[in-house]
Amino acid sequence: MVEPFVPLRPGEIGMYNCGPTVYDWQHIGNLYAYIVADVARRTFEYFGYRVTQVMNITDVGHIVDDADAGEDKMELAAKREQKDPLELAAMYTRQFIIDRHKLNILDPHVIAKATDHIAQMIELIRRLIEKGNAYVASDGVYFDVTTFPGYGTRLNAENPADREAGARVEVNENKRHPADFALWRAAKPGDLQQWESPWGRGNPGWHIECSAMSMQYLGETFDLHSGGEDHLFPHHECEIAQSEAATGKQFARYWLHVRFLRVEGQGMHKSIGNTYLLSQLEEWGYDPLAFRLLALGVGYRKPLDFTRAGMDAAQNRLVKWRRTIAEACVATGGRMTEPEPDFGVRAGFVNALADDFNTPRAVAAAEMALDLAGSPDLAVRERALWLLFDMDRVLGLSLRDRASAADDLSVDEERLFDERERARESGDYAKSDQIRADLLTKYGIQLKDTKEGTRWERVRPKGA
Repeated sequence: MVEPFVPLRPGEIGMYNCGPTVYDWQHIGNLYAYIVADVARRTFEYFGYRVTQVMNITDVGHIVDDADAGEDKMELAAKREQKDPLELAAMYTRQFIIDRHKLNILDPHVIAKATDHIAQMIELIRRLIEKGNAYVASDGVYFDVTTFPGYGTRLNAENPADREAGARVEVNENKRHPADFALWRAAKPGDLQQWESPWGRGNPGWHIECSAMSMQYLGETFDLHSGGEDHLFPHHECEIAQSEAATGKQFARYWLHVRFLRVEGQGMHKSIGNTYLLSQLEEWGYDPLAFRLLALGVGYRKPLDFTRAGMDAAQNRLVKWRRTIAEACVATGGRMTEPEPDFGVRAGFVNALADDFNTPRAVAAAEMALDLAGSPDLAVRERALWLLFDMDRVLGLSLRDRASAADDLSVDEERLFDERERARESGDYAKSDQIRADLLTKYGIQLKDTKEGTRWERVRPKGA
């Protein structure tokens, strides 16, 4: 159900984004969720809100299958790679940030690593024990779900009592109730990551991390919490229970859950080899921003189906947008004119964003502005350019940057470009056509001869 958004504090928004567990490379399904969160932040800022965005990095505490018992994902990866867990986490985090930048995802105001906030987690666990919501067992500290009425149903319609005991977590005789979840786990022999605590050496549970870090930077109640649909249960339900039990206050006022990305109609699974990385898309010749445009074409409440045909269409669409805008910039001399606030295209874009971040409708409004950018009327083109660059504050497709990228040619590309111009001037059209083909196949540069001169568009990233 969609409900009106009312911020906790007028003009300000605090949003927390569940970040990655950095035990491996982040695939395009992971990255898709961060594009959605980025659009939400950009939309709030577009509407004039002052946003504080916090994202965590889970570098300890996430047990395989979201369970309470078993091996930590970071430990498994460290053993697999024969590296220190924090060294491994730093490597995967660096690539994650690089991929985010390629997709024009804004950096959060705070990136909080779990291992830097152990003290805050211990303090929150202490509060829960003192209030009677948590208890110490021989293998750690657990949250007693019977002390929090409605546990597991705040975001899910399914009654926890109907869930099969042990379906997601191993049955543990140290628990008072099968659904109780770990806040702190006692260290086991050979654990690579462990800290001192009032309950002995150990490491934190996954769920307590996000509660401690979000409240550290956003307060005990904040506006928006986002994550993938896989976070609904148990992760987000556990966050709600432990946070509200500790503070007596509402935790997050609104929740945004992104549906899964699918590949050719199937779920992403390593076992079938379809967990693609952004670097693989680049190897296939796609611009990362074509993937962003593909993502914008689907509302976050619906699964995004990734196909090569869909990426081809997104790439061609992006090339068309860039070419049309570049031509409009040349025709107008780069002049732009802000249209009136009730200008139909502009109103459609604003209304789409205000309607639950409806990016497909927002993109459709941008397409209307793009049509205007091709108008023979220069005044219309000036308004269209202003609109497109204004819309791009949310779409994040670098439309202005690419429109002025005439100096983006490498030395070799410039040489071929100039050589073709000389061939055309001398009437050697066979050589001109061959160079055109070489620029496209070797460098991913598409040429278009117009009465204003030859225009070019990079349809494949450099080096791809």
